[in-house]
Amino acid sequence: MSSNLYSPREGQRIRMPNGQPDWPAEGRPVNFASPYEARLVKDGDLVKVQSKPAPKVPAGKTGGSN
Repeated sequence: MSSNLYSPREGQRIRMPNGQPDWPAEGRPVNFASPYEARLVKDGDLVKVQSKPAPKVPAGKTGGSN
């Protein structure tokens, strides 16, 4: 996951204006040019999604065929 994604804080539902769907729980990028979206981040209603480190491949294992 990209570290540029923001999701609602735990237990929060973010309604979007103008009939747009709610902010997705899995997160999406914030448009900081939008005062509404920027305020959601500033107020703590949206939090940055923590990226998970890539799984380590054991030495000698490349995943290719023999």
